Amino acid sequence: MGYETKVDDLHGVVEIHFFESVRHEEHVKAREDLLEACRSREIRKILVDARELAIRDETSTMELFDFGVSWVELTRRMPILLAGVLPRDQHTQKELMFGDTVAFNRGFVTRAFEDIEEARRWLRNTEK
Repeated sequence: MGYETKVDDLHGVVEIHFFESVRHEEHVKAREDLLEACRSREIRKILVDARELAIRDETSTMELFDFGVSWVELTRRMPILLAGVLPRDQHTQKELMFGDTVAFNRGFVTRAFEDIEEARRWLRNTEK
């Protein structure tokens, strides 16, 4: 498992940190864990630290598209704000930004950052 999830109860944020490369299926599982943590604590803000993430397999464009679309479907009853810190790996960054754009174009509130503290500030200062 190339990720860990933690809860910042003080600021009402669930954080996930990817610390190694993951396959698409692991990325989907990580999101399930993340959303379960949000539901169980009624938290509506997510910080994804993907700086160390590298996607290992050849994820298809359709899988990336479906992943982006499914953010909207999975959070329809519980609107979420998501701040994502971009991966250093350029290939992974490109793939994640495609999924991010798909989700954003369908109404999911997400924003990409290069700096983790800037992402935290945005979440703290944005209401959902």
